[in-house]
Amino acid sequence: MTISDFTKAVLGLALLTTLLVGFAAIGTAATTEQYNDTVTFENDSNVTVDVTWNDSISDVENASASVTFYNASEWNDDPANATVVLEDSIAAEEGNTTSTEYTDADGLEDGTDYRLVIEADDTEAEDISVDDGSGWYGLIPGGSDGSPGFGAGIAVVAIALIAVVAVVARRGS
Repeated sequence: MTISDFTKAVLGLALLTTLLVGFAAIGTAATTEQYNDTVTFENDSNVTVDVTWNDSISDVENASASVTFYNASEWNDDPANATVVLEDSIAAEEGNTTSTEYTDADGLEDGTDYRLVIEADDTEAEDISVDDGSGWYGLIPGGSDGSPGFGAGIAVVAIALIAVVAVVARRGS
């Protein structure tokens, strides 16, 4: 039985895609730090953290997301010795999204940059987003997801693999 080059290319692409999806799943499993980025606090927009919780949490009474604001310039110099400005815990609500707003009443200062780190068990917290109101030139609401750039990186690798398989298939025919 002879297998054509086209069939080999298609099978190779299928195998590479399966491996890529497997590595992506491994790369996102059991991550506790789900957000780590600089936010700018403004009194007129505040900072809002939204946590979307999974529908099935094994211990909902003890499930939470840990929110920590650090001095951003100190964080950039040495994260281990950065001053903690504010710490909070957001309790889980199974199957719901909890939204917590941080204001100047929490000790945050207008016009100040903070390093915001949010940790949660990824089997409990499905998604974490942060909005500091900074959006693109103030025209689009701001915010970030929990793993910026991860999906784009996977897409670039997938496109590169498809291109390689296409070139190999052309050479063989």
